[in-house]
Formats: sequence, C-alpha cells, structure tokens
Amino acid sequence: MAAYHRLIETVVAAYPQDERLREVLAWPAALRPEEFAGEVIAAGRVHVMRLDTMPQPDGGLKVLETNANCPGGMGVGGLAARWRPLLTAGGLRLPPPLPGEAPHWVGRWLVEAAEQETGRRPDVVALLRPEGGHRTEFSRYLAALAELGVRVIEADPREVRLAGDRVLVRGEAVRCAYAKIGMRDFARLRPELEPYVRAVRSGALFVQNGLHGRLIGDNKLCLAVLSDPRYADLFDPADLALVRGSIPWSRNLAACDAATVRLIRARPGDYVLKRPLDTRGRGVVVGLESRDWTAAVDAGLAGRWLVQSYCPAPVMRSPDGALLRHDLVLAAVNGRLAVAASRAAGGERLNIARGGLAHPVYL
Repeated sequence: MAAYHRLIETVVAAYPQDERLREVLAWPAALRPEEFAGEVIAAGRVHVMRLDTMPQPDGGLKVLETNANCPGGMGVGGLAARWRPLLTAGGLRLPPPLPGEAPHWVGRWLVEAAEQETGRRPDVVALLRPEGGHRTEFSRYLAALAELGVRVIEADPREVRLAGDRVLVRGEAVRCAYAKIGMRDFARLRPELEPYVRAVRSGALFVQNGLHGRLIGDNKLCLAVLSDPRYADLFDPADLALVRGSIPWSRNLAACDAATVRLIRARPGDYVLKRPLDTRGRGVVVGLESRDWTAAVDAGLAGRWLVQSYCPAPVMRSPDGALLRHDLVLAAVNGRLAVAASRAAGGERLNIARGGLAHPVYL
C-alpha cells in the first residue's frame, strides 16, 4: 500500500510537466487539470485513497482501480471494531486492529490531515456534496467529528463564498472541508464552482487530496501508466518492482495499435472497459456479460477509456447455497493501511451501489 501510494503521488506530481502523461490520461472536455495550476496546498498529495483489488489463487492481488477522490468504505473499520469482541470471545485469535478500528477514526484522519497541511486544527468542518448527491458515510463523519469537538456544516459546494482571504459556507468561516463530489458532477457543475475551486487552489480551504490529487489520482487510466513499461522511468524502481505484479495489463484503448484493438474486439471474455472518471460501477463494461461488445469497444475508443485484462473474482458459497463473488478493499491515509474490507455480491460488479455487501476483514 505504501509503495502504491508513492507511485500514484508520483503520477499526480509529474503530470503537469510530463507530456506523455497528458497524452495517456483522458479528461471530459469540461474538465482539465491544467486549470488548477498553482495549487498551494496538497499539490501532488493524495491524503486518502482506496484500492479495489481481487485476491488471486496464488495468494497475490490484482489492483482493479484507485479511488482518490472521495472514497467510500472508510467507515467499515468501525464495523470491524464492533465484530472484534464477539469473535475473540469465541476463542478466535485476530490480528492487531488497523487504525480504522479506533473510535472516531473516520473523523480524526480528516482533522489530522488538515492540521498537518495547514498547521491549524479545524474547529469547523464543512461536509460538501451537490444537492441531491450521495451522503455515503456523512452520518459517520457527523458523529465522529462531533465526538472530537468539531462542529459540522453540511452544504452544497456551490454555497462556498470568498470574502478576502476567508472562506464562508452559509455565512460561517471554514478552513477545512470533506468534499464528496464525483468527477462527473464536478465537470457538470464546474461553471458554478469557481469560488470553491479558487478557495482550494489558494490554500484557503483544505479539502482531502486537493484538486490535482482528486482529479489525476482518481483517473482509472493511472493503471495504464503503472502497467506500461514505457513509463517506468518516472518511478522509484523498488516501488515499481514491489507493485508491478499486482497491476493487470491496462492501457488507454485509444492508444493501442490496430492489432491489439482487433484482439480486444475478438476476445470479450478477456477484457473489461472502464470510463476513466466514473464511480459506483457506472461506465464499466465487463466483456463476459456485454450484450454489444463491439459498440462498447467503439465507445471506449472514442472516449479514450481504460481497457484492462479481466481478473475473475474469488467465489465462495454462502450458508444458503448461493455463490458469491468477493474482493478485497484496502483504504489508506498518507500511504498507511487503515481499513480493510470485502464486498460480496452475485454479479461481476461488486459495488455497494449495485447491491454488494461490505464485510470487515482482519489483516
């Protein structure tokens, strides 16, 4: 996790100067990282991230994607803490707790990250989401921050205002926010978010992962960079050697040669297509279950999507006899593993938004 975190931060930091990265990482027309040039706090930093991985028969893992925007699943550590005494009471020996099992951790990491970046502990935190957007884990943040003595304002990011060097949210001065804004929503609302963008870019408002870290680090095409040996010179060789075996073959579909595209068209069962900045399982086409793979490949070429080798999920039988696929989700703060969980479902896509159920994992 630490090595993978350093690789992603390297991509984020190198992007503004590296023409190759600007060619391989694709963006919606309404959204480009260059507009965030000059970001003061967190430029190149990824404070919090989540890896969605598939355990492999040989005991290894395959990383399917990186969530570096507003990763859900951070509260599963609390579920692990609640189960721990029940399991140990039955005589089961468990590994030591991960940081995410600590009381109020889901709020503490945000407060500590803000204090580390700004030098000041926030006494007010804004939880920002577009009106009607998902509130995933907001209730946990509300409770945890309240226990830490931090007041919370829940608002739409379009309500952020600038008054000189102060940031106001619903009329109150705020220096720290947790922003749950999907990148597709960000692109759609970008014309209305100028005060928010200026506040984060200037450092007046701390938001997890800043602007570059969220936009670049969350792009699924980062895996195309990590998978392709042509970009190896960007990275620490030791980190790359440690991680490379866990990266499935991944490319920007539009950058593949004609022979590779023909192979991908002919063998849908071997590949998955992913729109670079989607979430919650949207924009993912699993070749095995695609009804029109040819059209999906055409869309991927036009949209510069990620194409990735298909990695089958492990399968287990539930007590009622149903076959369930499962994955391993790993979340980290500043590169330190903090939360482990598994999602289980009957289909190929295990997202909680599509009915997958989260379970704690003890590592």
